[in-house]
Amino acid sequence: MKKLKTLFYEHLIQPIINSVAPVSQVSWGVAIGLFVGLTPTMGIQMYIAALIWAICRYILRFRFNLPVSVAMVWISNPLTVVPLYYLFLVTGYLFFELFNWPHMPLSFEAFRERFNEISSSESSWEVIVEGTRFLLYDLGLPMLTGSMLFAIPIGIGSYFVTVHFLTRYRKYKAKQENISYEEWRLRYETPN
Repeated sequence: MKKLKTLFYEHLIQPIINSVAPVSQVSWGVAIGLFVGLTPTMGIQMYIAALIWAICRYILRFRFNLPVSVAMVWISNPLTVVPLYYLFLVTGYLFFELFNWPHMPLSFEAFRERFNEISSSESSWEVIVEGTRFLLYDLGLPMLTGSMLFAIPIGIGSYFVTVHFLTRYRKYKAKQENISYEEWRLRYETPN
């Protein structure tokens, strides 16, 4: 458990408190990173965060802290991906049931039956087409929907939580140096 806490601190907290970017840029980095990290895109999440950063910086002229954002996408990692993605899938199916949208029932038997149906096809092309549809529509759509139900509020909430705690932390650092928060900002903060 101690090693897990150390990993959490080193990979998720330290990038935030060690950043010298303005609080708003760090907070946006956390929000965007957590949003991307809570989407079913493991394997390309860092690239997605970098692409969003490039679009924001060069097209929208909006800045956020890329290193912090990339660190936050690691909220989904090889240890957390299975429980997170299962949670997203179940949440998506519950959301679909709530609004009576058609979907494959969530059970191992239904999954196995659909998988056997696809794999018993005579045509390789049909297996590919139906398998892709099954992964993207029957599983992917509920998983993506479920992930958005977590990613959006957590992303938004993390912005405000980060603003609050990072400002408090920086005021504490300023107090330790016997300088005002504004002086600390002038001395240490640098836009990225």
